[in-house]
Amino acid sequence: MRHVRRYTRITAILGALLLVTLIGCKSPAPEGAPALIGVRTSNCQSPFFIADKQGLYEKAGVKAEVQLILSNTEIIEAAQRGDLQMGSLPITTAIAAISRGTDIIIVAGSGRGTDGILTRAEDGYTSIADLRGRKIATIRGSILDVPLRVALEQEGLDPESDVTLVYFNQLGDMISALKTGQVDATSNTEPFMTEAVRQGWGHILGYYTEQWPDHPCCILFAQREFAEKHPDQLEKILQVHLQAVEYANDHPEENAAIIVEYLGAFDEELVCASLAPEKGRRDAAISADEVLLMAEYMYEYGMIDQVPPAEKLVDLSHLQRAQKTLRAQKTLRAQKASK
Repeated sequence: MRHVRRYTRITAILGALLLVTLIGCKSPAPEGAPALIGVRTSNCQSPFFIADKQGLYEKAGVKAEVQLILSNTEIIEAAQRGDLQMGSLPITTAIAAISRGTDIIIVAGSGRGTDGILTRAEDGYTSIADLRGRKIATIRGSILDVPLRVALEQEGLDPESDVTLVYFNQLGDMISALKTGQVDATSNTEPFMTEAVRQGWGHILGYYTEQWPDHPCCILFAQREFAEKHPDQLEKILQVHLQAVEYANDHPEENAAIIVEYLGAFDEELVCASLAPEKGRRDAAISADEVLLMAEYMYEYGMIDQVPPAEKLVDLSHLQRAQKTLRAQKTLRAQKASK
């Protein structure tokens, strides 16, 4: 499979260039080379899997290549070095990196929702209020942490005193801690939560969209230098992204099959069930206001030292041009079809 080879290559590149990072040298992409887009293997990244599998970048006449990377941290580090020109990861990771001086800019959304609170079915919790005095697993400063705290507060619980937050680094570790009784609940995401319910031991207490409707989850960023020097290339990549997002939403079964192929885990029925609209959705749209709101929550919760100004966080001008171009193309096709 083409994407598996790419995964092996980018992992090797990251290791080989570690010394370059340590001595402070940046490795810019050669002129005319494909823009490398680093993504994780998760449901939210399915538009990039679709674009890769269906060859949409090539069809659009744009030089771009999807690279599967092990962690969000590695995506940020690769972007800092210049090994990646773009990437997709949780909005909280992007905001934290920008607040620390990483010169990237959010240029589009990728996914919304998909995360919530998972408990053991046998414990019988029916509301977030039932978690008072309980231990909840989360990943500090992540997209699982911010909405969790917002949800707790909106349901009358202080995340610092009414519950005990237990920090982990991996989704799977939090699932294991919940199953073995080390914690009473976990902030988690799909398809892990639906899988736990299907296995009979898990209970989804609720999705964070109940307290924060349609909250942003994953985004697409670009190196600021790449965006400034190659606006036409960036616009075409965003056109492909918009088309892939539309395909993912319009073809849930095909989307699920592609996710299973790229993740190398789960099964199509499970993933398709986890993609239900009430659980989350793919969405390329995003606003500066919601990016700033997330940054303000992160600052309030002590996850970043300052809230970067909007112009440091997000630039939607490229996405807007891509949307305008696609609308014009659609109108032209309709006019030709009507003749």
